[in-house]
Amino acid sequence: MAEPTITPLYPLTAPMQRQPESVVLPHDPVGEHIATHLGAPAMFFHETDGGAIQVDIHAIAPTADFPYVRLVTSGMSKRPMTTPEGAPPFAELMMTLPPNWQLDETSIKEERWYWPVALMRHLAHYPHNQGTWIGLGHALPNGAPPKPYVEGVDFCGAILLPPVSAPEPFHSVTVEGKDIYFHCVVPLFKEELDLARHRGFAALIDKFNDKDVTDVVDPARKNTVKKKFLGLF
Repeated sequence: MAEPTITPLYPLTAPMQRQPESVVLPHDPVGEHIATHLGAPAMFFHETDGGAIQVDIHAIAPTADFPYVRLVTSGMSKRPMTTPEGAPPFAELMMTLPPNWQLDETSIKEERWYWPVALMRHLAHYPHNQGTWIGLGHALPNGAPPKPYVEGVDFCGAILLPPVSAPEPFHSVTVEGKDIYFHCVVPLFKEELDLARHRGFAALIDKFNDKDVTDVVDPARKNTVKKKFLGLF
């Protein structure tokens, strides 16, 4: 699978409008799909000036069955991506955060809490703004050379993986004849990013499995690729 062009630095702009009430946006089949399979959002981040598309990010609170926070986009699939023949042109994104991740009105003013929301927003707009596409297995660097998303966190890229922690019926939805696929955003260290881009995402998954890394974002987790391989790194 060909990679998209290199992702520019994502914008840590002022937070999107935060809606604290549990709500599904009207006339939003994707939002209804999210609520049906993952639960109604405890809050969502509403984009008031998104450009070509409007992206809303649904924040699903932890439950007894799934004790983690989920962020899920709605709106990325309003327009098709510019894909090669055979690649799915419609997608949405999901990210899984620890249960204690702070998304209250005060905390999201701090980059250390807000960066996953900003990253999701950026990735949702990126293919439309750049006339390209992102899909399963794509490794996306944060600039060239890759830079950390935020001070104190060494993640400087991300990979799109299947949303295996979510119920299988959630993985895709058909809206008005469009097949929309959900991808899980997993942040990466530079060495992991290099491995995925040179060896493919299957090689990175092997490393994740060896170290019991899941899709839950953990800024304190160990880098799974520390040693050089094939003389490349």
